[in-house]
Order: sequence, then C-alpha cells, then structure tokens
Amino acid sequence: MNIIILGPQGSGKGTQAELLAQKYDLDHFDTGRVLRQVAMLDTPLGQEVHEIVIVQKGLVPSRILKEILHIRLGDIPREQGIVFDGIPRNLEQADYFEGALQEFGRKTILIMGKDAENEKDLCRKCGGEIAQRPDDTVAGVKTRLQIFREETLPVVEYFKQKGVVVEINGVQPAEKVFADIVKNL
Repeated sequence: MNIIILGPQGSGKGTQAELLAQKYDLDHFDTGRVLRQVAMLDTPLGQEVHEIVIVQKGLVPSRILKEILHIRLGDIPREQGIVFDGIPRNLEQADYFEGALQEFGRKTILIMGKDAENEKDLCRKCGGEIAQRPDDTVAGVKTRLQIFREETLPVVEYFKQKGVVVEINGVQPAEKVFADIVKNL
C-alpha cells in the first residue's frame, strides 16, 4: 500500500502519516523533514535547500525533489509500503512523481487533508500553540498557504480526475481523522 497525504501546513498531514505508518507498517516519507535535514548539511545542495526552505519559505525546485525521491525509492524494497507526506506539491512534481512510482512498480492513494487555514490555529488535541519549525513564521505560513492554493490544489484535482482521491475532514480530533482515513482505505 502506498498513500499520498496532501494538505496545507498545520492540517495534520504528519500526524496522520505517522499513524498510518505505524498501523500498516509503512515507511513514512516526510518530505518536509527530509528537506530540513538536507538544509542543515554544509554542502552546496544543503545551502541551496536552506536558502529556499528556511530563508525564502518556498518550495524547492522539482529537480531537488526528483533527486531525493529517486534515491529514497531505490532504498525502500518494493514490497514495503510508503506513506508520502507532502509530495507532490505541484503539477510538475505530480508528473515526475507518477513516473518514479511506475518505475519502481508502485501505485498510490491520495488523501487530501482539509484543515488549518490560519497560522493562529491552536492544537486540536491540547489547545496549546503549535510548535514552530524554522520555516514556520507568519510570513512563511502565508507564503506556503498561497503556494498550496496555487500549486498543490491543482495536484489534488489532477489525481481526482484519475479517481484516486479520498478527501478527509481534517477539522476534527486526530483520532477521528485517522479512523476516517482507515475506513476509506
């Protein structure tokens, strides 16, 4: 089983991806985490990713994601399922992503999270403030929400036309979101 989870930041993608990975023994391909790890490397690629993700609060070019995805897919046995968290984020990436999955003999289910549209939203579990990553500033959140609306929502429409999208209401407790995802798999 291979699953794609898309949604704006703060929508619970990571939480649900981790729960799915645990329940179904899937590898969790956390695109944001991978990119933040690369951004800490003192290499030309690390410096480029740092500038784009941490400083500019933007999306890395598809050539970087292609490289990371291809290497990662090559490291995961084909029989091992994957939950993809935050990739693909635009139509160019969707095209490459599908090709890479086919190359590695994989098919996917897309789960679209509907949740936080406001950087001031509080944690649905405890009511506390959501922890801030280095790229989670007010300006960064606004930029990424705009990018999500302009670039990632067309990816959801693309996969909807293929009949592989399951939409989940993310504005409910994490446990209920997870139960809805599991029910729809």
